[in-house]
Amino acid sequence: MKKTFMFMILALFLISVVNMVSATAAPNYKTIIAGKIYDSPNFETANAVANASVNVTCNENLLTTQSLSDGTYSVSFVNNCPDGSIVTVVAEKGGITNSGTGEVHDYTAVIPDLYIGIVNIALIPEFGVYVGVLTLISAVGLFFIVRRK
Repeated sequence: MKKTFMFMILALFLISVVNMVSATAAPNYKTIIAGKIYDSPNFETANAVANASVNVTCNENLLTTQSLSDGTYSVSFVNNCPDGSIVTVVAEKGGITNSGTGEVHDYTAVIPDLYIGIVNIALIPEFGVYVGVLTLISAVGLFFIVRRK
């Protein structure tokens, strides 16, 4: 009878030790990076860009996804993108590329072990090309106007 009682005490002791060790292990936290890809820098009136290739980098960890039909995207990092991390998002579709950065914020007070970062991207052509072409056309037009007089 004493051996059975001692065996039960020893088993309970071992179970409690295992529970204490597992409780002090690194927590599993999840970081969700999400946003929307637009076709204009004015997000209120812009249209969504579907099927854009999206690369999300956090602490040198890269995840890749595609934007959905409503322009949204999301990726989930597990245990490698903590609160305060800077996230870089690069979106590309049809040869047009743009990027943006954001910061990861702690939402563990609302949902345990959850961190969130939001990065919206305006996927528009470079204005430099448009401005350059417009300047060239204006210069040629002014040349002919001045020459005519």
